[in-house]
Amino acid sequence: MNTNNQMILTETDIIKGWLADRDVQSVVVDDVEPINIYNEWCSTFDVDDFIESKTENKNNSFVDECLNNWNMPDEYKDLDITQHLIDCTNTQTEKTRVYEELSLFEERGMLIVLKFLKFLVDMCNENDIVLGVGRGSSVASYCLYLLGVHRIDSIKYELDIKEFLK
Repeated sequence: MNTNNQMILTETDIIKGWLADRDVQSVVVDDVEPINIYNEWCSTFDVDDFIESKTENKNNSFVDECLNNWNMPDEYKDLDITQHLIDCTNTQTEKTRVYEELSLFEERGMLIVLKFLKFLVDMCNENDIVLGVGRGSSVASYCLYLLGVHRIDSIKYELDIKEFLK
């Protein structure tokens, strides 16, 4: 599996799939030439078992597509998430933590994720869907706490944001 969530198959993987009677119709491979040879053979012998193939996508188009096509209303896409989170704080300690976390989220290109989580939490609240108390490393994020993703105050329990954004 590469960074674009593509499973890259080798010729051996494809052959094992055929031998296991798996229906192989579309694959991502390092080299399309063996697939092209197979498809020519199918054409020559009038076998209707062609395989569509493409080479591995080396850029981050999958990630870019996800980041640009979030399924949420424009009001959330246009939300100033920094200002929203700062408005949720009461003390200087909280503001400092929010700015620290936001810089880490921004460094990783994840501010859109916070906007989506705001949308998701709002939709859950509007539809009486219960969210959990908190689980795993996400409880180390004070921003997620402020958004309502979990109910663990990471400042109160002195949880380090680096545990979440490793």
